[in-house]
Amino acid sequence: MLPLPNLDDRTFEQLVREARDRIPGIFPEWTDQNAHDPGMTLLELLAWHIEMQQFQLAVLTDSHERKFLKLLGESPNDRAPSIATVSCSGAERSVLLPRGTLLRAGELPFETEEPITVMPDPVVRLALYTDEGIYEIPQNFETSSAPFYPFGDGGGVNASMIIAVDEAMPASTPISLRIELAGPEPPHRIPAGCSDFAPYVNVAWSFLEDESEADWQPLPVIRDETYGLCQSGAVTFQLPAASGSVKRIKAHLAEGGYCDPPLIRQLRWNTAAVRQGETLCVSECFDGTSGEAEQGYAHAAEQPSFPLEHALFQTGIVSVQCSHPSGGWTDLEEDKYRIAVSEGRAYLAFADGLLPAGKQTIRAVAVSKRFEGQAQCDRGTGRSGQTLRLAIHPILPDTLRLQVGWIPEGAESVVWFDWQRVPDFDGSDAQSHHYVIDEKEGVIRFSDGVYGAVPPAAPFPNIRVIGYRTGTGESGNVKEHTITQLETVQSGMAALQVTNPYPASGGAEPESVREAMQRASLHIFDPKCGVTAEDLERRAMEVPGLRIARVKTIPGYKPAKSYDSREREIGHISVVIVPYSRQPCPKPTRGMLQTVRRRLEPYRLLTTTLHVIPPEYIKVTVHAVIVADPRYGGREGSVRQALERWLQPYGDGGAAPGWAFGEPIYKSDVYDRIHRVPGVQYIQDVWLTADGNGAYREEGGDIRLPPNGLVISGSHEIEFIMSG
Repeated sequence: MLPLPNLDDRTFEQLVREARDRIPGIFPEWTDQNAHDPGMTLLELLAWHIEMQQFQLAVLTDSHERKFLKLLGESPNDRAPSIATVSCSGAERSVLLPRGTLLRAGELPFETEEPITVMPDPVVRLALYTDEGIYEIPQNFETSSAPFYPFGDGGGVNASMIIAVDEAMPASTPISLRIELAGPEPPHRIPAGCSDFAPYVNVAWSFLEDESEADWQPLPVIRDETYGLCQSGAVTFQLPAASGSVKRIKAHLAEGGYCDPPLIRQLRWNTAAVRQGETLCVSECFDGTSGEAEQGYAHAAEQPSFPLEHALFQTGIVSVQCSHPSGGWTDLEEDKYRIAVSEGRAYLAFADGLLPAGKQTIRAVAVSKRFEGQAQCDRGTGRSGQTLRLAIHPILPDTLRLQVGWIPEGAESVVWFDWQRVPDFDGSDAQSHHYVIDEKEGVIRFSDGVYGAVPPAAPFPNIRVIGYRTGTGESGNVKEHTITQLETVQSGMAALQVTNPYPASGGAEPESVREAMQRASLHIFDPKCGVTAEDLERRAMEVPGLRIARVKTIPGYKPAKSYDSREREIGHISVVIVPYSRQPCPKPTRGMLQTVRRRLEPYRLLTTTLHVIPPEYIKVTVHAVIVADPRYGGREGSVRQALERWLQPYGDGGAAPGWAFGEPIYKSDVYDRIHRVPGVQYIQDVWLTADGNGAYREEGGDIRLPPNGLVISGSHEIEFIMSG
C-alpha cells in the first residue's frame, strides 16, 4: 500500500514568511511589514486558515471519503465478473446442462447462468411467409453469410418465420435459440426484467406437434431477451410435457409494427449465457407444502420432490435446513431427506413426508468438496470488531452468505441466523445481524455490539458460509474461442464441445475510493430531472432498446387535432421522437412512444404535462423557372439534387445537417440554394407548395410548418430556359 502524502507539511511561521517574501514583487509600495500593520494581520489570519485547512486535509482517510460518497448516494463498485455466450455442439443425444455447469478458459472458471438443453446438432430449414410471398432459405444460419428479414422488408402484421429441424425437440426442458441481428444495435440494451420498456410488437411463438397436424399451438416462452426481435439475444422456450413429435416452431408477428424491420444475420441453437467465476457454496429455498399444520409442520399426501437447479447439488455435499420459530434455521438430520439425481436434474425429497409449513421454510445448501473444510469459518469471540479471513480470494462480494449459530432461549439445539452484508454500520444497532466485507484486506468485519451485533462466543465453530462464489475482474474478458473446456457432471456429455463465438465482456476490477470519487464528480453534472429541453432530449436518447435518430423538445406546445394554433400552452411540453429506420419518413410506433414516456415521466417537473409525439412530415415541392447558361445544358438534374439535399429531415453524413423541427421554408432561401448551382444565371419565378398536416403557405409564398414538422422533398418541377 502506498503511503499517503502529508499535506500538513508547512508550519504557520513558514506560511507567514512565504507570504511576506512575495510582497516586494507584488506590491513594492508596501514597505511596513511589521506585526502592527493591518495588512500583516490579514496575512497571518490567512496563514492560520491555510494551516488549519491543511491539517484537516492531512487527517482525511478512505473512510472519510467513503462517507462523502455516501452523502452523494454513491459507493465504490464491487468486482464485476465477465459474461459471455457459449455455443455447444457434438451432443449424441439431448443433454440438460444445469445452472452452474462449470466450464473453463484455461484456468479461468465460467458457469452457466440458466439451465439449458443441448440437442444433437440440428439441420435447420427456414421458411418465411411475408407480404412479398413465401420464401425458403436453405443456408447455414450460423455463418452469417446472408442476412434476411424474418417478417419481410416491410415487417407487416401476420408475417411469420417457420423454423424446422430434422429431429424432434425434447419436451419439458428449456431450449435456447440465439438470434443475432444485423445492422446497428440499440445504444443501450434492454436489461432483463425492464418494466419501462413497452414492446411495440407482439411476436407470438407456436409449435406444430405432428407433421400431419394443421393447428399451431402456443409455445411457452420462458425468457425472450430479444423483446420481440428488437435486439440480439436468446429466446428460451419449453415444450409442454404432453406434446408429441415437434420439429417445427413459428414466430408470428401478431400485432404492432417495427420502425425498422429486424434483419437476422445468425441463428444459433444450443447456446448458453455464462458468467466468470466458480460457485463453492450455494443455497436454494422452497415453500413447505400446504396442508394441516401439526406443530409447525404439514403432512404431504404424497412425497413431494423439490427440483434443485444448481449443478453443485449434483456434485457437492448437500445439507438441508428448516425454518425455526425464532426466525433462524435448524439443521435437518441426514436420514430425514434424500437427494436424487436423474437426467441432469437433482431433486430433494423428505423421507417421512413431513414438511415445515409456510413460505420459504426449506433451504438446501450445497458445498463444493474442496471447500467443505472452509465452509465452517470460525468461532465467535463475543468481542468487538471480530474479523475473519476470506477463505478463497478474490470473491464476488454479493454472493457471500453468512450464518451465525447459537442456542436461543427456549431452544434445545443450535439455531443458525442469517447475517446480512452492509456497506457500513452507520444504520445498524445492537440487534442488527450485519457484517462488512473489506476486499482490500481480504477480511470479513463484524461490528462492536453497539452499531451492529457481535457473533456470540461458542465452544464450536458457529460462523459458517451458505453462499460463496469466486470471480476475477478484467482478466475474465477473454477472447473468442477460448472457453473450450467442459467439466462433465453427468453421462452423455463426454462428446460435447463448447466454445464462445464472441469475446467475453463486462469484467471489471473493484473500484477504488479515488475512482469512485471521480465517477461521482462526473455524475453530479448529469441531469436528475427534466428542467431544460436539453435534459429531456438527453434522457430520451438513453432509453434502452430504442434506436432514435432525432429528438426535439418543444416547450409550450400541446398536440391537438388541429395544428393551426400558434399559441403557447403554459405547462405543456412535447417531445418529438424520430426513430432510426432504413425506410423513408419513419414514425415511432405506439409502443415506442409509450416507452419514451415511461422513461421521461420521473424526470418531468411536477407542474408540467408531458406529451411524447411523432414528427409530422411535410412534403415541400419547389416550382421554378430558371434561366441557365447554355454551356451547362443537360445538367438540369443538378438543381433538383441540390434541393433534395437541402430539404430532407436527417442530414447526409455531415454535409447537410437535416431540417430543423418547425423551421419555415423561406422563398429567399430557395432562391439562394438555386443560385449556388453552377450554370444558373438568374431565376424568373419560384413558388412553393406543401402537403402535410399543420403546414400552410403565407401570403408572401413562404411555407410555415407545425412545431413538430420536418421537411421532405417532393417532386420538384424545374423549367430551364437557355439564355442565348
